[in-house]
Amino acid sequence: MEIQNGAPGFKLFVIVPAYNEERSITATVAALRTVENGVGDLSGSLSILVVNDGSADHTEELAREAGADVVVSHRINRGLGAAVRTGIAEAIARGADLVVKFDADLQHDPADIVPLIAPILEGRSDVVYGHRHSRISYRMPLVRKLGNLFFNRLMSYLTGQKVTDGQPGIIALGPDYLQAFHIPGDYNYAQQILLDAYFKGMRFSQVDVSFRPRTSGQSFISLKYPFIALSQILIILAMYAPMRVFGRLGLLFGLAGTALFLVELALYFLGLADKPVGNVNLVLGLVILGSQSLCFGIIAELIRQQRKG
Repeated sequence: MEIQNGAPGFKLFVIVPAYNEERSITATVAALRTVENGVGDLSGSLSILVVNDGSADHTEELAREAGADVVVSHRINRGLGAAVRTGIAEAIARGADLVVKFDADLQHDPADIVPLIAPILEGRSDVVYGHRHSRISYRMPLVRKLGNLFFNRLMSYLTGQKVTDGQPGIIALGPDYLQAFHIPGDYNYAQQILLDAYFKGMRFSQVDVSFRPRTSGQSFISLKYPFIALSQILIILAMYAPMRVFGRLGLLFGLAGTALFLVELALYFLGLADKPVGNVNLVLGLVILGSQSLCFGIIAELIRQQRKG
């Protein structure tokens, strides 16, 4: 499915996940309304969809009072990934052709939405990420910079594409991706969408966007973020490329066990050790773990191929 500039009646839904954002949600909805004319100039319509992720404050009521077109709520806080998943599913159910994910804290500029959806409207992309680093208006903390650099490098390696900003708060999703999207994890969403799109053969691009300092609310990123994000990346890889994960792990453990066995055997023959293999349990453990990982990868790959066929 392709949307061209001037195609009549395309529906753009801007989804805004919000958790305890009563200080900013009114301004966010109002700011997003300013994009309506720009979207209308492209013959599209704009709908604002707020996902209240179990907020304990007045986020839900204020979003409705501010004029959000749709407000859906989780009874409890389920996580940003879950909120994005709910928002996308709700937008699709309401006939969305395009979806833009937008943060509730107004660190991004709504004016960037139109250039962000341009590659999709022109048929050049299926997923477009905002690139913050060339137009950031404050000094990002060193820890955040290093974290971004690590995940950018990781996503570039996993997808074979140059990812310069793999976790922005503003992302555009086209109709082809919306038909097939899958976000299994409830925490981080950006890496999950990027990997999901990559394994489904979707086209990816990035557009420069503005990024401002946070004035309200609290970032969902904490010290646990890297560990949860990595675990959810592994889930995606296990779903779409099991041999890439478990095959390599099996090979790693198997080689480590074999190397340890050969080293200890050599030390014994050189008269430097009393036993041929001093760490029998460790050697056996590594070899067995490697064999099991490899077998699991092969079985998962066969299942994946069967479902694909």
